Amino acid sequence: MLRDQQDVYTAKLDQISYPNITGHMENGQAILIETNKKQRDDPAFWQAISAILKAQLWVPVSKRLHQLLDTDWLAAPQLG
Repeated sequence: MLRDQQDVYTAKLDQISYPNITGHMENGQAILIETNKKQRDDPAFWQAISAILKAQLWVPVSKRLHQLLDTDWLAAPQLG
């Protein structure tokens, strides 16, 4: 199931400056992507983010929290 696009920005990463990541949205507007404690303490996260930056991939960012979505573009199915 695809996530509701109203809750998500599409961003391309521009720079990594621990503990934050800067990028820009499809309309060109700059965005500061904040990291949470778990991400800040995870070397594998920073390796993955560096690879995403190098590959110039677009990533989903929460509109409410300005954080990367850990579930990517997919939403968990609604039960019941």
